[in-house]
Amino acid sequence: MTDPQQSDAEHPAVQWPDTASPTGDPLVDRALGLLDGVAESPVPDHGELYTGIHDALLEALDAEPGLPATPKSGSRPEGDS
Repeated sequence: MTDPQQSDAEHPAVQWPDTASPTGDPLVDRALGLLDGVAESPVPDHGELYTGIHDALLEALDAEPGLPATPKSGSRPEGDS
């Protein structure tokens, strides 16, 4: 069981990686830029942040190379069912 009276010296600081180097792909760079806010956010919020990063990377993978990204919408185009 963990003693709540333990000092910070007994719990070393988390070592976060440096900011990601640019990849040259604006969608990937934007998604990786979202990682910068994780270290400062409360741990309970990390799941939501990582989900957003995951979704942004999926959007980058789904994008047609050389074309601007189209935002995902909740509605389906006509003809899809």
